[in-house]
Parts: sequence; structure tokens; C-alpha cells
Amino acid sequence: MKQYFDYCFQYGKDAEKRFSEKHLIDISYPTKQQDIYDHWDVCGVLPIINNNKHKFDIKSSGKLKYSTDKIIMDSIWVEGTNISGKDGWVKGKADFIVFERETSWFVVNRKELLNLTMQKLKENNFKKGKGIYLIHTRDGRKDKVTQVLFNDMKEINYYELTK
Repeated sequence: MKQYFDYCFQYGKDAEKRFSEKHLIDISYPTKQQDIYDHWDVCGVLPIINNNKHKFDIKSSGKLKYSTDKIIMDSIWVEGTNISGKDGWVKGKADFIVFERETSWFVVNRKELLNLTMQKLKENNFKKGKGIYLIHTRDGRKDKVTQVLFNDMKEINYYELTK
């Protein structure tokens, strides 16, 4: 299990580096505390947005290895509450969330994503379960996550950048 965790951790760090080095300027990184509790991975200027420094939380996806031309990753798990019962990454201090996709980086404003997620959950009467716009909690944990469709995220401001 530790070997798998180490692999996932390194894959995530590599994704942060790939995105940052290709798209950001004036890069800085969080302290370990900021990474864990404030939920951001890198700070920098993304010129397509503006010339201000912003905090980005990069979400790599192991699901990419299962994607093909016919099976494209169409949703992402959004964490509202983490396994400790504290605010999840969608409620963190990042300005933008960056999702790794098959051929691109999908960048959304974190607050807009939070509002969209809450709106969709409300429209679905905050039903519990495992699926699109259902609140899912794993046994023995305090987390609350839901699946959000990428097509729905196109209703809010987004940027799609090449990998």
C-alpha cells in the first residue's frame, strides 16, 4: 500500500511540475503546512488569466491510463470535506483548480467550482450515494465527495491549455 501511495504522490508532484514549468511564470511553492491545510500546490502568474500571481491546486488523474478515444474521462471527484472532517480542497485557499485531462489542462476558478457544485447538489436535493451530484462518504471516514461533470464546468469561466 505504501508503494502505491508513494507512486500516486510522485505522479501528482510530477503533474504540478509539468503544468507549472509550461504555463506559469514567477513560480513559488507552498510550505508543507500550506500544501496540506490551505490546499494549493503552486503560486505563479498564468498570463492567459492576467498578470497577477495566483494560487493553483493541481489535480492529476490516474484515470488517464484508462482513457481512450472512445472512453474519455468525463467527470472528476470534488472533495467538499476531507477524511478528517475538515474543509476539502474545493473550500481551500487556491484561486484556481487545474485538472489534468487526456490532452490538456482544464483550469477553473475554485470559488466558481464550489458554487457550481453546491448548486448541482441542491438541484439533486443533496441526495447521498455514489455518482454524479450525489454526496458520497466512504465507510469509516468523514469525507464528503461528489462527481462533477466537465461539461457542466464549462458553464463557469474556464481555460483549457495544451499539455
